[in-house]
Amino acid sequence: MAGDPILTFHSDEHASHAPTVEFLHGRMVPYFEVPQRIDALREHLSRAGLIRLETPAAAISRNELMATHDPGMIDYLEGLSVSVADLIREDFKVYGLEHMLLGDEYFYESIFPTRLMRARADSDDMPEQRGFYIFDNTSPVGKGTWKAVLHSATLAYAGAQALLGGESRAYALCRPPGHHAGRDFAGGYCYLNNAAIAANMLRAEGRVALLDIDYHHGNGTQAIFWHDPEVLFVSLHSDPTVEYPHYAGYADEIGAPGAEHATLNVPLPHGTGEHEYLAALAGALARIREFGAEWLVVSLGFDTFKDDPMAAFELEVSSFAEVGRAIAGLGLPTLYVQEGGYHVDSLGELAVSFFGGVVG
Repeated sequence: MAGDPILTFHSDEHASHAPTVEFLHGRMVPYFEVPQRIDALREHLSRAGLIRLETPAAAISRNELMATHDPGMIDYLEGLSVSVADLIREDFKVYGLEHMLLGDEYFYESIFPTRLMRARADSDDMPEQRGFYIFDNTSPVGKGTWKAVLHSATLAYAGAQALLGGESRAYALCRPPGHHAGRDFAGGYCYLNNAAIAANMLRAEGRVALLDIDYHHGNGTQAIFWHDPEVLFVSLHSDPTVEYPHYAGYADEIGAPGAEHATLNVPLPHGTGEHEYLAALAGALARIREFGAEWLVVSLGFDTFKDDPMAAFELEVSSFAEVGRAIAGLGLPTLYVQEGGYHVDSLGELAVSFFGGVVG
């Protein structure tokens, strides 16, 4: 019913992944994708009575992960997470710097990508090379990263199961996020593609639309479904000519031959405000209706907010209620999968506005 709290899946294991710094334009800065993001969302939504919390009893299976991701990447991320402390100690020892390591609780491998080294791609040992599955250095791997990543994927999987079980809507409080992760690559804070995992599960039961409203383009999601005419990927995002991830998200990217127009990119300029955003969203929703989707997965980012430190749109707190109301107006069974949003002090208020619009 319209006002019922939304079934929301969460796990405290997200806090197992907690890098402290990242490299941005030649400088070390505090890591933006922090555990407090999820804590703020959960606390504010619970206090507002908009959600009912549930923790999945069991983790997603390896077979379910392989429906979306390359098994080699799954092995790589898990193995690196297990061995990262030893690898870092070995590296520091080579340079005589082992005295700088005081403890391993903050050991994270921040890898410069090697995916362009295609000359060796057929080599049996290539997947073992550090960085092969990672396309930038914003997704460091620590000893708790795999645990957090696995539980994040589990939440999206449980959300899809809930829709199949008759829920009209569900919310997966995923962290780390996922929409920059492709079948065989991680990056942009993302390791496994939570929304794509859910969409692949729902796909067996009908046509799926995946609407990405994060500020940044979901390049990983687009790559996963690029050849699939039965999954519509629609993304509203900042113009990639001036914004991350730069190489994907242009309007002329419409899908592979055989899946033309199963991808719709709507790049928007810096400074986009509520009026322009809602007009673009209306067009995106019209395309979803035209597609005949039976299920909807929303990659939900709150980084379109005017004060977000990693974005340049101008949406107000009240704008998110309008966005939530418009999406709910599709009347489809819908799973909301958490992606970005980095103004921690405002996240709870933004989520309450959005889901207030969803439930009416």
